[in-house]
Amino acid sequence: MIQRIQTIYLLMISIVAIFGFFLFTPKEFIGFGLLTPVVLKIYFVLTVGLSTLALILFKRRKTQLSLNRLHYFFQILAVIGLIYEIYNTNDLEALLPWLAKPILILIFLLLSSNAIKKDEDLIRSIDRLR
Repeated sequence: MIQRIQTIYLLMISIVAIFGFFLFTPKEFIGFGLLTPVVLKIYFVLTVGLSTLALILFKRRKTQLSLNRLHYFFQILAVIGLIYEIYNTNDLEALLPWLAKPILILIFLLLSSNAIKKDEDLIRSIDRLR
């Protein structure tokens, strides 16, 4: 499990989300009429939970890929929401760290999905040779 590169990528997603939870102060987003601290906690818990679940399911590569796709969609929604918030406020400098975190997670998700696909293709080619 640990020798596979996608494990490192999924672990990095969890680390980025955990550090983001403790380092970034809860920001009040004006464009959303929601309880922002609650939404941010749910966002961090879902991010860590989905990446950890995909990490645990290392023997089921197709399930890992589907979890990564779900997580990818979730992160894209977060980026769209943050871009919407940037257009509604003038405080760009305070929102850039919040925007950098989901983009970094998207990059790690893309890298882990590519590595999982390579593993799946390798396993299929070995099964064909038998």
